[in-house]
Order: sequence, then structure tokens, then C-alpha cells
Amino acid sequence: MSDLIHRVLSPRAASASQAPALLLIHGRGSDELDLLSLASQLDPRLLVLSVRAPFPLGPGYHWYDLAAIGEPEPRTFASGLDALRRFITSAIVDYDIDPRRLFLLGFSQGAVMSGALILTEPWVSAGTIMLSGYLPLRSGLAIEAAALRGHPVFVAHGVADGVIPVTFGRESRDYLTQVGAEITYREYPIAHQISPEELAEIARWLSKHIESTSGVTIDKRDGQRGQDSTAACLV
Repeated sequence: MSDLIHRVLSPRAASASQAPALLLIHGRGSDELDLLSLASQLDPRLLVLSVRAPFPLGPGYHWYDLAAIGEPEPRTFASGLDALRRFITSAIVDYDIDPRRLFLLGFSQGAVMSGALILTEPWVSAGTIMLSGYLPLRSGLAIEAAALRGHPVFVAHGVADGVIPVTFGRESRDYLTQVGAEITYREYPIAHQISPEELAEIARWLSKHIESTSGVTIDKRDGQRGQDSTAACLV
């Protein structure tokens, strides 16, 4: 079991195959409860996990220290990313997740983390949602640009975002377009937040890509599920 605290919500509807999964990655100064309310408005077939960042920040938590907007502090960034990678590896086993049906959704600093994962290991997810964040292109990551070709990515940003300006979202869009990712890009008349219209588009995007993975061949893993599949849990 990973050492990162997280919540798990079981699928609200049965799936004909192994349930698709969604990992929620919160932003700076928040926690694993922040994005959890989104789950009720997303595809009911999803097993939803929401993970807490490893470093305390006031009453909340964060994934890394900030050198400046757009510049994660290298040491804590590497440590937070390593913790997130370990969490995913553990969760796949503990919750019997098919890695070919695992999606990522990150907001703000969580979007940076999900962006770092797809830059270095695009195969870690079936699709990635980056909200109000950016790709950490200048953080010294070993980028697997060729493997990003065809990877589904939903990038969204508020044009009035005063925390992470929309120019960062546009830079992410341009890079993903350049390397041939399957990019969906949206801008909304909002600040650093998620709007109802945005959430509705995310829900449609997820359901579409869940359908596209519904025919994959499932390889069952040995071992038991890490938690009772009928209940939400805090671990």
C-alpha cells in the first residue's frame, strides 16, 4: 500500500469489464477532498481515487515548492513526482486497476504533476486532463516526446486566471500539438477555478475515451483488492 493518503470511490454503475479508473490530483494548498466532489458528475463506471500531496502547506498540502510561477523547485518537484509514481504503481495492484483504463485529472499544481507524468511516461494513463496548469517543459525532465503521439489530452484554462496565466495553457497546447498528441484545448471566461461548462465537457471527453478502451483485453492480476469495493475509504 502506498504511503500517500487518499480517498477511493467505487463505481456507481457496473461495467461489463474491469472498471475504468480516474486519479484526481489536487492543487497547491489543498488536499484529497478538494476534487472529490467532481466524481458525482463524471461517468458512473469510474473507480475514482483522489490522492493527497506529500508536503504540508498551511492547512493543506502541496506537491513541490515554487521557485516561481512556471518553475517548480527541482528537489521537491523530483520527490513529489517520485511519490506520485509510487502511488500509481501501488494503486494499480491494490485496487486491481487495468493500467490501460487509468485516466489522470489534475488541477493547477496537480495539472503540472499529471503533465510531468505524460512528458516522461505517457503510457501511465489512457488519457490525461490538465486544468489551469502547465507542462513543466523546462524542469530537466527526460521527455518521451515520440511516445506522446496519439495520447489523448484535455487541456483547459481560464482566460482570467490570475494565478497561472492562460499563456501557460496555450504553451502546453502548442507543445502537445507539435508532438502529435490527441489534444482537446478549451478556454473559459473564468479565473483559477473549474466552471460547470468545463466540467460538462470533461465528463463528455472522459465518457468518450472510456468507450474507446472498453474493448481492451484484460489481464487479471494475482492478489486481492486493497479495499472493500463497495465503500469509500480514507487510507
